[in-house]
Amino acid sequence: MRQQNNGRRRQNRGSNRRSFNNGNLNGNISKNTVIESSGPDGRQRGSVSQLNEKYTSLASDASSSDDRILAESFLQFADHYYRLQKEIELSNEQKETKVKSEINSLPNTSYEAELDDNEKNLKKPSRRKRGFQMREAELSDVQNNNEVKDIKDIEKVKTEGDNLTI
Repeated sequence: MRQQNNGRRRQNRGSNRRSFNNGNLNGNISKNTVIESSGPDGRQRGSVSQLNEKYTSLASDASSSDDRILAESFLQFADHYYRLQKEIELSNEQKETKVKSEINSLPNTSYEAELDDNEKNLKKPSRRKRGFQMREAELSDVQNNNEVKDIKDIEKVKTEGDNLTI
């Protein structure tokens, strides 16, 4: 039999949910994107990693209360969000490699010169640290000089002692 809608329109249940291009993540979702999940316990909101953690903890709670079926259901949701998280990471890595290859393919520009200057600044320690390093170098030189003097004094004593025995 056909259901009657009594003159009312049917509500679109997923109208407020985002469409991620049928599972293809062409830059539509990032690791910080908030997602609504309608799992077995109701709606959950959060990022992909947060939802993975929530469903994993719910699964452990359900298994500790001897509800294997509910625990398995939560684990399936957790697995889904884990896979989504890995897919997001892969797409981010692909974007980074693409950007790096584009930067390397460009001719030498002022941007690369700025990068070189920034790298030099990053390699150079702070002024305070350089001061400490200079002070440590001075102290080690003083210690080395004192040790050399002590060694020379010991050698003089030995040679004087050797001369006396002859």
